Amino acid sequence: MQMRRRPDRTVRVPIGPCSNQSGMVTAEFAVVLPAIVFALMVGLVAVATFAMRVRCSDAAQVGARLAARGEPASEVISAATRVAPPGARVHVAVRGDEVEVSVDAVARPPVLGGLLPGFDVSGSFSEPVEPGPPP
Repeated sequence: MQMRRRPDRTVRVPIGPCSNQSGMVTAEFAVVLPAIVFALMVGLVAVATFAMRVRCSDAAQVGARLAARGEPASEVISAATRVAPPGARVHVAVRGDEVEVSVDAVARPPVLGGLLPGFDVSGSFSEPVEPGPPP
């Protein structure tokens, strides 16, 4: 048995900008866009916070090495402040034959940093005091 197609029953599916579903992609994009922007913002904040923590750790290491050599506290704090992120606080503590330097800072989100709360980040480093007379 052979089937014949009737010309009056042809269904046309519009393709292109005149399609009935052309607005559906725009609506889906409008719903997903805030989630994408939020995910990017969270990623940027995480990277910026991690980078600031690394800078605090590096500053603490520089300060501890200088303090272990017997450098004056003002020079230790000055060197650690130069390496640390802006607005960081440097603390030097001598405990017996060991020096510990800690650097604390507040990491603010890169965008809208003044409107959102910051994250406290810190880094610390201990170093044994080197023997011998101070320089």
